[in-house]
Amino acid sequence: MSEADDACGVPDPLRQAVQDQLKARYDVVRPVPGTTGREAALWLKIEIMDIVTVSAGGPTIVAIHAVLEQPGLPPAQFKGLRQVHTPSADVTAETTECTAMDAVIHGLGVDLAKWMRKPVDGVSLVNGE
Repeated sequence: MSEADDACGVPDPLRQAVQDQLKARYDVVRPVPGTTGREAALWLKIEIMDIVTVSAGGPTIVAIHAVLEQPGLPPAQFKGLRQVHTPSADVTAETTECTAMDAVIHGLGVDLAKWMRKPVDGVSLVNGE
């Protein structure tokens, strides 16, 4: 997927939503005993697989794939999909195809932070379930 495919600018707000959720849940990330520096770091890689914004009243969908690398453990993978459909009664002149994106992005941040509490490999969530 390229930047040209992303009319709403999803990567930076998604990164911020994940950081906000993780910061809210974890005061300090503690290093693994016996390791220092980069060896003790957790690595979370997030790839945006798909973004759909059809029209101001249409569906807004974001699908992601995340991989968590932890020292001494095999990588754990997560797939998440969030979608919102704005009812036509809620569409106004100010509504754009990106209006619902904030809710979708925030929801994915919540899903990732929830999964990271117990990062089981192969988890796949749709709208948080």
